[in-house]
Amino acid sequence: MPGFDSYVQLRQAEDVVDEIYNISPIDNPVASMSRTTRATGKIHEWTEDSLNAAKKNAKTEGAVAGNDESKAVVEKQNFCQIMSSVAEITGTLEVVDKYGRDSEMAYQLELRYAELANDEESAIVGDAGGTGRQTAVPGDSTTAREMASIYPQVAAGNIVDATSASTIADLETFLIEAHLKTYQEGGNPGYAVTDPLTAGYFAGFALSAGRNRDIRNERMLVNVIDLYVSTYGELDVVLDRQMAQTNNAILLLDFNYLATPVLRATRDWPIAKTGDSEKRQILREGTFAVLNSKAHAIVDNVPKDLTVGP
Repeated sequence: MPGFDSYVQLRQAEDVVDEIYNISPIDNPVASMSRTTRATGKIHEWTEDSLNAAKKNAKTEGAVAGNDESKAVVEKQNFCQIMSSVAEITGTLEVVDKYGRDSEMAYQLELRYAELANDEESAIVGDAGGTGRQTAVPGDSTTAREMASIYPQVAAGNIVDATSASTIADLETFLIEAHLKTYQEGGNPGYAVTDPLTAGYFAGFALSAGRNRDIRNERMLVNVIDLYVSTYGELDVVLDRQMAQTNNAILLLDFNYLATPVLRATRDWPIAKTGDSEKRQILREGTFAVLNSKAHAIVDNVPKDLTVGP
């Protein structure tokens, strides 16, 4: 018979790793790469202007000066949106020994801050948690204000609908068309921000067109494009998980003309105790501003089942 073993002696120390493993992403490239500016009111406004189109300009000697060619500037605005979250921890949970964290409140606040960053990105480029792309809502005493997402703020003439695309080559044609549109307006976008599925099509552009790719003499298979170069400039390809929603798109962005005006910076504070728990509110109030609507372009409604083609 075996001696005194672990199956008989039951009071043994637990074998628990003192870590918490969380792979949920914090993904907010558009919000974080945009300029942070100051908002001073719940309606944030800015001004857009452009030159008159080029024309034939030849005058006779002694000609009169002619008429003034000035035009009014364009006034733009967006509403500051309040985003909030709460962490509430009972007194007992805060003081008991726990695995992977010392303070439960500190740990939960860290999660709430990350979630708020994702919520902001989703409002800008996603479909706001499945409710559709945000449009401006002025709000009232019973309705929350909502900022307009990036989509209605980009000039309509710079948006290319890719619904009819059936192959990856078709998508590249639409991408070049969109790039040309903003280039003709004076735009110089440096980034192509897109959802993870559509990003995979960039690697297919070379295959669909029969172009060669230099992988040097390395023993690896490369199937990624992180820099796309067209006649109209270079585009760094950036993946944004918050865009992986209903309408897939490629955003051609110049971050010199994008801003996140902040009315109240993200912070947290305690809420009055009503019992044996600690409660803290996390809040941010701000908006998103496309400072020049023609500086960017969008390839919208990218199909999810494109093929390489013949």
